[in-house]
Amino acid sequence: MNPDLEKLIALQEADRETERLNQEIGLLPRRVAAIESKLAETRAQVEKAKAAIATTQKDRKKLETEIQDHQQKISKYREQSLAVKTNEQYKALLQEITFAEQAIRGCEDKILEGMLAVETQEKNLKAAEAELKQETAEIEKEKAEARARTDQDQKELAEWTARRNRLRSEISPDVVPYYDRVVKLRKSGISEVREDGKCVACNVMLRPQTFNEVRVNDRIIACDSCGRVLYYVPPPEPEPAPTRTTTETSQPAAEGASQ
Repeated sequence: MNPDLEKLIALQEADRETERLNQEIGLLPRRVAAIESKLAETRAQVEKAKAAIATTQKDRKKLETEIQDHQQKISKYREQSLAVKTNEQYKALLQEITFAEQAIRGCEDKILEGMLAVETQEKNLKAAEAELKQETAEIEKEKAEARARTDQDQKELAEWTARRNRLRSEISPDVVPYYDRVVKLRKSGISEVREDGKCVACNVMLRPQTFNEVRVNDRIIACDSCGRVLYYVPPPEPEPAPTRTTTETSQPAAEGASQ
């Protein structure tokens, strides 16, 4: 095979690998961000559960203060009832005492409801914290694996880049610029031709003379349709038929003798 053609095949492989590795490395920040986003959602659930408990406890303290206020009012009204001179004043104070006692019962009902709510909220918090702990361990493992994969990609990228640069320096100076122009236009600069006589990249049939010249693989020939440099890939040779062993070939004779 023509040396430039052979190196172009290797160069295209190096180009594809360096592009793949660059893309994979570039995905790491987005992958880590997606992992962190998943963890942030669970953290938000934990904070939400904590905030709900804090709000309920705050409301309870407020209700307890209201109960104290109403109790003080009841004590004051009862003291005043001892000094009133008319039934109307006494009835009015009793009514105020009744209103205050009703308000106290209302506050106590709300406190009870809050206590039940806190039980549920604490269960939610424990579940969220357990989930957060599990996810944190899993996510740290995922991040470590992603970084390890990227470190390996960086190493491979350096190797492929060195190989790519070496190949470019070894190919004839007039061939590399042509290859680069086709790659820029077509995303690939070289294409196989198989026994059917078609350029694999653009699927266009070659002229018979061009096909015969490409089959030799001894010089740089471009596809008339897409411009890619062509090289011939012969069909695989058929596997040889299995040979019969001496035992197999002599068996019929032996059978005949036995008859």
